[in-house]
Amino acid sequence: MSAPLPRLPIDAHLPAVLAALAAHGAVVVVAPPGAGKTTRIPPAILEAGLAGDGRVVVLQPRRVAARATAARMAAERGCPLGGEVGYHVRFDDRTGPRTRIEVLTEGLLTRRLQSDPFLSGVGCVVLDEFHERSLDADLALALLAEVRAAGREDLRIVVMSATLEAGPLTTFLGAPVIEAEGRAFEVAVRHVPGNEDRPLAVRCAAAIRTALAEAPPGHVLCFLPGVREIDATAAALAGLVGADGQPVAVLPLHGRLTPAAQDRALAPSDRPKVVLATNIAETSVTLAGVTAVVDSGLARVPRFDAAVGLTRLETGPISQASAVQRAGRAGRTAAGLCLRLYSEARFRQWPAQTLPEVRRADLANVVLDVRSWGADPDSFQWFETPEPEAIRRAELLLRHLGALDAQGLTPLGRTLAALPLHPRLSRLVVAGHAAGHLRTAAAIAALAAERDVYRTPPAVHADSDLELRLDALQRGDPAADPGALAQVRQVRDQLVAVVERALGRAPSPRGPADLAPLLLTGFFDRVAQRRAIGSDRFKLAGGGGARLDRSSAVREASLVLAVGLEGAPRGEANRNEHIIRSAMALDASTLPTSRVRHTRFDPERGAVVQTWQVRYLELVLAEHPVGGDGDPQAVAAALAEAAAAQPTRAFDQSAAGEWLARVRWLAAARPDLDLPNFAVLDTPGAPDALIEALCVGARSFADLRRLDLPGRLEGALSYAQRSALDRLAPERLTLPDGTSQRLVYGEPEAAPVLAARIQQVFGLRESPSVLGGARPVLMHLLAPNNRPAQITHDLKSFWANTYPEVRKDLRGRYPKHAWPDDPLTAPPQTRPTRRKPD
Repeated sequence: MSAPLPRLPIDAHLPAVLAALAAHGAVVVVAPPGAGKTTRIPPAILEAGLAGDGRVVVLQPRRVAARATAARMAAERGCPLGGEVGYHVRFDDRTGPRTRIEVLTEGLLTRRLQSDPFLSGVGCVVLDEFHERSLDADLALALLAEVRAAGREDLRIVVMSATLEAGPLTTFLGAPVIEAEGRAFEVAVRHVPGNEDRPLAVRCAAAIRTALAEAPPGHVLCFLPGVREIDATAAALAGLVGADGQPVAVLPLHGRLTPAAQDRALAPSDRPKVVLATNIAETSVTLAGVTAVVDSGLARVPRFDAAVGLTRLETGPISQASAVQRAGRAGRTAAGLCLRLYSEARFRQWPAQTLPEVRRADLANVVLDVRSWGADPDSFQWFETPEPEAIRRAELLLRHLGALDAQGLTPLGRTLAALPLHPRLSRLVVAGHAAGHLRTAAAIAALAAERDVYRTPPAVHADSDLELRLDALQRGDPAADPGALAQVRQVRDQLVAVVERALGRAPSPRGPADLAPLLLTGFFDRVAQRRAIGSDRFKLAGGGGARLDRSSAVREASLVLAVGLEGAPRGEANRNEHIIRSAMALDASTLPTSRVRHTRFDPERGAVVQTWQVRYLELVLAEHPVGGDGDPQAVAAALAEAAAAQPTRAFDQSAAGEWLARVRWLAAARPDLDLPNFAVLDTPGAPDALIEALCVGARSFADLRRLDLPGRLEGALSYAQRSALDRLAPERLTLPDGTSQRLVYGEPEAAPVLAARIQQVFGLRESPSVLGGARPVLMHLLAPNNRPAQITHDLKSFWANTYPEVRKDLRGRYPKHAWPDDPLTAPPQTRPTRRKPD
């Protein structure tokens, strides 16, 4: 008879959970890490008969958590793993005909739903660690809700979370919430930010030594952002000994390790040990005996960057909820200590919860799953609806891959959806199967999906980083990581088996594999062209730029396929530039190119040039001039674009300046005339109808500057507008001496200026006007030296009040000019005549 199980906090809440599940068909359970919800609720559901004759399926976000959860439940129930309790993760199935509790990774449930929409044989689905808000978990919840609504009312759903606002879940599922407390052992939290200029590994190693010395006896769990930091910290802890002088084991824990290595980190131990873990150990995995936590406050998460169209791994601060969960790991079995390598002030600036994946991830996989389900992503009932632009980007990629067309999902798309890979890699292995090179294609996909087989890539010059790794897989390489090689080989072989089950046995190859066509099926937009000889910078066929990493063996090729392409790390100066980690040299003749006529404006020549270009997507592989006149419409359009951007350089406005001033002045004074303001001739912008018309028949700025601009602009006015312009804003006015003088039009709110010598306006009783007499002009009354003696809007007032003083001042200096006492009766004079003596 097996010993009774130790009591866990969740045990007291099991009756309420089961009652709610029986009454509503769904329940939300919120309980902190350590409450025991993961291992106690699924067996309770099974024993209460709430799964009927079906299985209880438990979803976990990670493979290591799925295996560990299944092993723990099997041990608690006293059965072998793979019997009543089993697990199924990618390429590893430990279930059998007697299995009643099956632990799955989230993506596998989606694929099972695609092939069996009603989940026959499943009575209850438990979504664990839902607070992590992975894309697969969000999609699984939405699909399960549809399955229940479509006829599986008996299918029960449990959503479990450590830290989550339950309101949206209860609304979405129509389910009650059961909240449970965790075990309340006190954890002393100390913020020890230290000198952040020191390497993270050094700071973590120092904190770990402090924790071993000050915390209660037990293990130390250190949270680090990634494998690189874990390896560096392990190196900094070389030779670590405990208080008793005995060596302390330092063990890594992350998703890239083999199952055996993960099990070593999780296994119980009587001796203190240090486990260096990624955020995999926050909630999904229980590590017994931890009494101290060292928290770097950092995590590395994938984030899709729309600016560069790639998912980049960003290292950044965690959420407050994650920090609380990490600290709680030290208080599972006794009082503990948590050392945070950041200040309390920084902690309070962090977001309360981790950003859901649906708002930061590439949606290609999940959109393909929704399409395969038979739904439209725009109208699908998501738990949290993605941004429309994110859906559009995903569907555009799927169209390029051939998974979607105008009618929806294609047969190829259904095949891609059935494979446990990103659609790009699925497309690659399907092409490999058709070409008889499935094993090679599967090897490439495995290399892309798993960690690099080289810790430090060999310093060689070659035409292909990929072929170096394929050769290492085939023949081995002492410089390669044996564990990574074994894992990639395992994934390769499993992929071959999965694809042959889906598509049948691959045909025999007809000669050696040609890698370029295979890779282009999935990575059509990853072709890159070197910008200049000797440069490490490339232009990508899909748009944007890239930089070849120093670790790449491809040094000389002008055209490459970027096999390993990443977004630049957060904080780099040029985050819009990709990094090519590995590449393969390409011959342009292998690409499906097009010949297009290209028209562009050459700023140095100030003219439009046309060339024939040999193009692959955004890349120009060859170029030569177009003979003859080319395409006049395209020339005019390109010239208009350039002229609109630099109008003052393109057009000589000197001859048209005064005419333009009149039009602009009248347009402001009389908006009812609907006159064009011709602002495009002064203000850079997009080409309008006027600019486009002026550019017809021209090829260069020199041609535009030779235009009769006043005549062309006047032609843009209607007859009524031209008549109104001449009548209301005349170019010249006739003076009493018979001459006509030009009016100067300035700012719209100012009156036009008429300049004339005083003698020319003798006999003119009032100021001339424009706008049909509505606006007096501003008169500049000039002395004989042509300088203003008076400026006035009111000529009548000038004659009556100011002229006598002006006459007195000027008659002595200019005796040849007439200065009559009564200017209103004196004859006007264009030129001076001999003045009669007074």
